[in-house]
Amino acid sequence: MNLRSAVVAMLWEQWRLSRVEGVQRLFLGLLAASGALLLNQDNGVTVAVWILAAAHGFFWFSIAKLNGGRFMDGYKPGFPLYLLYTRPLPTALVVGVSMAYDALSCAALYILSAALLGAAFGKPLPMFSVAACLVAYHLVSTCIQWSTQNRIVQWVGSIAIFWPLVGLLKSSLDSPDQGRFTLAQGAMLVLLGLVSFGLTVAGVARQRRGDAVAQEPRKEIWGGYPEWMVNLVRFSCPTSSAMKAQLWFELRSSGLPVLTIGLSLAVLICLLFAAGIVIAPLRTVAMGITVFSFPFVLFFCASNAFGIRSKQGRLYAGTFETTQPYGTAQLAALKVLVRSACVLIALATIAASVWASSSFMGAWGAWSAGIEGGVNAVPELLKFRGRIGDAIAGQSGWGFVALAAVVSIGVAGLVAWQSAREALRVRYARRVLVAQWAPAAWGLSIGLATLAGKTGFIAPSAVRSIVQAAMWLPTAALLLATIYFLRSNVAERVLTVRYVAGALAILAAFGAAYATLLAGAWLGGAEPTLMALLSWPVLLLMMGGALAPWALNRVRHT
Repeated sequence: MNLRSAVVAMLWEQWRLSRVEGVQRLFLGLLAASGALLLNQDNGVTVAVWILAAAHGFFWFSIAKLNGGRFMDGYKPGFPLYLLYTRPLPTALVVGVSMAYDALSCAALYILSAALLGAAFGKPLPMFSVAACLVAYHLVSTCIQWSTQNRIVQWVGSIAIFWPLVGLLKSSLDSPDQGRFTLAQGAMLVLLGLVSFGLTVAGVARQRRGDAVAQEPRKEIWGGYPEWMVNLVRFSCPTSSAMKAQLWFELRSSGLPVLTIGLSLAVLICLLFAAGIVIAPLRTVAMGITVFSFPFVLFFCASNAFGIRSKQGRLYAGTFETTQPYGTAQLAALKVLVRSACVLIALATIAASVWASSSFMGAWGAWSAGIEGGVNAVPELLKFRGRIGDAIAGQSGWGFVALAAVVSIGVAGLVAWQSAREALRVRYARRVLVAQWAPAAWGLSIGLATLAGKTGFIAPSAVRSIVQAAMWLPTAALLLATIYFLRSNVAERVLTVRYVAGALAILAAFGAAYATLLAGAWLGGAEPTLMALLSWPVLLLMMGGALAPWALNRVRHT
């Protein structure tokens, strides 16, 4: 980097801030657009274009979050690179470099993605017209976000400019000469960019002089539950043993709020199904909440059992969690088991509410559920409910036990994995990011190999070998990673005999229940590659059990 060039220094700084997010956007766009082109032969190109436009259409969140705030509210408005205020540079240069980097870098990522997909699938995607719309939208978005610190202007302006540009892009893609703008449309985009730049320079100049209101420092966020929810049910802390006191703390801080959320969702679902008898629009809301409530509880309420906190982009463990007079293995097991039990009860409550409330659909009458042509969806939903009931009624006693064991231990494994991930992000954020994207890269490689086999670019026998290798390599990686973490836990004296015995007992119960569910359906005469794939749940559970105490120990003692 040339330190004597202010422009290069600013570009270097912004690239350092956004490079990780850029890789994520590029990879996510390629993966999702490839799936659209593979699965949708008729409209795959159009769907892929909109997927890539959505992936690269927003300004850099990694830069916008420097002001604090949350993703849900668009972060706090105002110029985020406030350290540039102290540099003896013109405001137009500071703003111009930042806006150009945001707009041109995202447009370049779209062009790169479209070119790669067009070459891989033999279906050219419109590039420069979409890139022009992306540049204009980025300039307007950064103007709205940076020129003022008023949230009303931020929200109203974003809504007012979003739909006209989407309509302009749609009309361009639907035109006979797909992806071309008229002279008037091109002039409008250029004028929009110039006006946005001028307004942004004026707004940032006011902030630079101190005429605008100063930003409020971001408060500490630890991902916990609101205080009113924590204090909803009060009971005194037992003092007879440290174990009971720790159970009390885990229940008060996160366990009971999870139960409250589960009970609230169950009651809401029941009320919406009942009200849908009279108010037809509520039927869609009821179905939507039913579908999303289960993943919400699994992936939101079941995460961060170790209490990792964040502030201004920095992750760390709280002092209370790191200094508790408990062994790391015992503390990790207690936190994971309490959170898992509460999540299971919440899921069971929601499932019971959905089963009971779905009986109200018989009184709904005709309901199309948004299906084109107005087809009544209620009979199919009732048939689906009946098939579930028949499957439950036809299940044997041992089958119920096996299913309950697999679900319970699987939820505990999911909680352990999510807790370990949050703890590892404190010390190894970049490595955790790579590990999170590894499954997506694995799936993309299999999809591309399958596509190459269909087009004749690779021989079918070679594709079969690639797919088999793609199944066996993760299996070996999971096994070796589990051995590594177990060895590290033993070397660091993290694991205890009690923890190891309990983990082996849980793993044996899961393996027996899992084999019971698969017996007869898959195990008889299954191919070795399929057997390797079916062993992943057991290997993931083993690795999660070894990874959780190792991750917590790294946060507490290193």
